[in-house]
Amino acid sequence: MFVIAITTAIAIVAFIIMASSLGMLKSLPCPAGKSCTAFQCLFKHEEDAQAKASHDNITAAPEVPLATSTQQDSPRKRQKVLPVSQAAKAVATPQVQAVSPPLKHKDPTMSAQSMEPSLLEAQKAKVPKPAVAAAAVPKKIETLNARHLGKAPAKHDMRNKLLRLLHEHYVRLNTELKKETKGGPEAALVLSDQELITKALDEEEYHAVKKLTIYNNAFKNRIMYYKKMKLAQWKEERLASVKKEYGTGEPKEAAPKPIETGLTPEQEVDFLHRLSVDLVTLQHFGYIATVPKDEDIEKAKKAVEASGNFEVCDRCTRRFAVFPGRREEDGALASNGPCVHHPGKAYYLDRTPGDRLSERTRKYRCCHQSFGDTNGCTTTENHVFKSTDPARLASVVNFVETPPNPNVPKDRAVSFDCEMGYTVYGMELIRITAVSWPAGEELLDVLVLPVGEYIDLNTRYSGVRPEDLAEAERWKPGDDHRPTTLPSTGDLPPRRKLKLVPSPQAARDLFFTLIAPDTPVIAHGAENDLTALRVVHPTVIDTVLLYPHKKGLPIRNSLKYLMEAMLDRKIQVDDTVDKMQGHDSAEDARAAGDLVRLKVKTEWEDRKRKGWTIDSEGAIQPPGADAWSMPGKKGKAH
Repeated sequence: MFVIAITTAIAIVAFIIMASSLGMLKSLPCPAGKSCTAFQCLFKHEEDAQAKASHDNITAAPEVPLATSTQQDSPRKRQKVLPVSQAAKAVATPQVQAVSPPLKHKDPTMSAQSMEPSLLEAQKAKVPKPAVAAAAVPKKIETLNARHLGKAPAKHDMRNKLLRLLHEHYVRLNTELKKETKGGPEAALVLSDQELITKALDEEEYHAVKKLTIYNNAFKNRIMYYKKMKLAQWKEERLASVKKEYGTGEPKEAAPKPIETGLTPEQEVDFLHRLSVDLVTLQHFGYIATVPKDEDIEKAKKAVEASGNFEVCDRCTRRFAVFPGRREEDGALASNGPCVHHPGKAYYLDRTPGDRLSERTRKYRCCHQSFGDTNGCTTTENHVFKSTDPARLASVVNFVETPPNPNVPKDRAVSFDCEMGYTVYGMELIRITAVSWPAGEELLDVLVLPVGEYIDLNTRYSGVRPEDLAEAERWKPGDDHRPTTLPSTGDLPPRRKLKLVPSPQAARDLFFTLIAPDTPVIAHGAENDLTALRVVHPTVIDTVLLYPHKKGLPIRNSLKYLMEAMLDRKIQVDDTVDKMQGHDSAEDARAAGDLVRLKVKTEWEDRKRKGWTIDSEGAIQPPGADAWSMPGKKGKAH
């Protein structure tokens, strides 16, 4: 019997708990009636129904404030006792009960001048503001501690250290602005302590999320920017921010500042020769300095035949076979199925300063997955390969030295960029773009038909699609190679359509019409571009060598990183709709040229401090006995 009683009691308790969770007991009257003192009783009470009815009709009929309720209130409700005078006044003057809005701190950036007239009058009359003003939500109170992120670019201590440095400069500028305004009309531009913290947190979070791979350098540059900032600049920034916040105009993105070298274009080209490196030295950086011999080319051909055209995939490192001319039985270009890989390179997250023991985290740029977690985040139809052997490259298209060209101006420099795709013969040229330097005017921009059948045009980086080659207008010797401008259709603006040259040799011949052996050619990683063109050129300026990675070669800075870190410009921005948009070779060529101009500027400023001058004829002259001249350029020191 005891066991049955215990079981019954447990069942009753379980039923009550379940019923309470479902609200089933609210339909039953409370057994204790008005004498019930339970907190939030599970059963029905008459006063609960009265309170619900009064809440539903609160906007239709006035009600006596709860603090002045009479003896009709339930004894289990806690009473609020008011002084007699206040209670009498509340009973004599019924008021509509309203829900109080949440407390708000006064926004220091909102001044009388920036308010609408209706809001200003409402504030003076001390009546509730209209819904437009009530929509503003007070910002969350935060401390000066870096926000948590799923993918942090650095250790939390490092992020906090940089965050505090930025906040210090914000406080300095804000304090100077506060002293200058002294409560005047510009006092609305002054930020509160909490707003300074929020601004610093927003800035740090932006760099941590949007500039994940270059967080350290990008955020440090931002700190230096505010460290050097003057009060007038801070005032302009605050004014633009206030206008944007209150809808009085959104500030436009600042145009990139022009690079002023202090030299004429002719002097810049003359000075450019000081940045070039001789071919013997360039060989150590992967440049091909001599044309391969015929016997070496024959050996390379025989080696390929002996291997049965088996290669190692450049992406996933699996072995596969390629079939130039396609495989007869099924028309395949490559074997061993699809390729699963990471298209982005692996990179290391920086350690916290002083930490030399913990293992560094390595991730992929394409998906930010940790190194070794998966085989890949992208699948392509075929495997691809790339060869770096000069003799094997020459077996497809041989190298040539830049021929003399008397028609090229002596003061010309050319910045160029090549795009490559994968074919059955490895990586081949599929587009070349060249612009003048330093002006950046287009000189050449054509698509190139490769020698072998293409396996993958590498659209993710090259920007060239199969339909571009299929639909392009064929170029013939003697034709104008410049792109055709198609008229606008509907909402689409006019666009350029590149022409297709029949071979890499034809593209190289067009490039040779622009340069001579002593013409400086500029590129980022120029050894890859010159190899794709099969050109041996003696005067090269490579931005990879001008701006080396802090850890040295073979690690190198990307062009995208250098533009953002050195010039605060964004290039190669991914399209939010189409992630396969690829690079624009014209944009990359001009970007490399701008980086070289920046280097010319800094180098010339350094030379001037050492006594270098410009003579009356406009020639650059070194100081005293250190003078030396370029061969064939008498009177122009180099």
